[in-house]
Amino acid sequence: MKFSIIIPAYNEEKAIGDTIERTLSAKDRIVKLTKYNEVEIIIVNDGSKDNTPEIVRRYLGVILIDNSINKGYGTALKEGFLHASGDLLGFIDADGTCDPLFFLELIKVLHVQDADIALGSRLGVDSQMPKIRMIGNKLFAFIINFFGNSKIIDSASGMRVFKRGVLEKLYPLPDGLHFTPAMSCKAVMNKEVKIIEIPMPYKERVGASKLRICKDGIRFLRVIFEAILFYKPLKFLSSIGIFLICIAIMYSFKPIFYYLYYGRIEEDFIYRLISIVVFCLVGFNFIILGFLGSEMAAVMNSQKIFLGKVRSRWLKSLFCPRSFLIIGAIMSMFGVLINIGPISEYVHAGKILTHWVYILVGGFLVLLGAQIITYGFFYKIILLFSEKFSLIGRDRKSS
Repeated sequence: MKFSIIIPAYNEEKAIGDTIERTLSAKDRIVKLTKYNEVEIIIVNDGSKDNTPEIVRRYLGVILIDNSINKGYGTALKEGFLHASGDLLGFIDADGTCDPLFFLELIKVLHVQDADIALGSRLGVDSQMPKIRMIGNKLFAFIINFFGNSKIIDSASGMRVFKRGVLEKLYPLPDGLHFTPAMSCKAVMNKEVKIIEIPMPYKERVGASKLRICKDGIRFLRVIFEAILFYKPLKFLSSIGIFLICIAIMYSFKPIFYYLYYGRIEEDFIYRLISIVVFCLVGFNFIILGFLGSEMAAVMNSQKIFLGKVRSRWLKSLFCPRSFLIIGAIMSMFGVLINIGPISEYVHAGKILTHWVYILVGGFLVLLGAQIITYGFFYKIILLFSEKFSLIGRDRKSS
């Protein structure tokens, strides 16, 4: 069996020689102490403008992929994966921060725990990572763990090993430095992928860092939230929706208590009540979109949709598209009925004498009902796609 080590390098002339020597030394230990009787080392020079490729060519036993232009950290890794022939793949940064001997520990824990990915955490007690980067990495990990299925500490670790077959479950992956958090995030979100993490020694890098804190930090966050929207849209969007509805409920306490005490609603409450209506509608919108998004994600990821998982007939009947259409129609009709009086007044007298709160409530119900009807039609489209994909899957299995 073969283990392939990919090392992306961009302007690393100060560190690449030492990294290669330590990796070659680790290669012998890996062959001796693991079931992998062959280890290949692939250096991807990502358009370096210094002497990095010349230094790499001095060493026998390494494969050099020499890009004439800089294509990005993620692209360099993906090129390395494409050229690698190992059953197990791994990568390590060229900057001297990680010890190649730690591949032994990662390989061991990967097989003992039957995982798909094993990564080394750089955030241990003795870590030499700068504080600002450590805080950023912990923030990224917190967001990923909140929405994911696993617990990781260092989502952007540049040293990990993984089974070759896991790549097709994680692609597409970005081309830049946000490749590693994207890979970690997708692995954590995907129920079919098992990712584990163990602490490893981490030194300050040799030479200047390529990481730009603000720009790359924003990229990290963007790719994390893209993965969350793809795998966990319900939890993400419903969290926003529930938050907005809670604001609406808090806003409603004062007018409710005022009405119960005095039996009327004053003109001063109009802006508060409009805000309540807006927060409720937008919050409900986020919750339903989260539900529909989760159903779409289930279809795209070849998983069971909600109606295929629940056994309760009551829940199935409640969440079917027909129920959405019926509930939405009833709400809209009730909203119109509330405003029959004001409409009649305007038609006959050219003005409305009814208190504005009835118009506000009626308008709220009409808008909410129209939203629910729209979501009912959209949910029906999702179910039709689900049926089509399930039939295609059956045909492929039968053939």
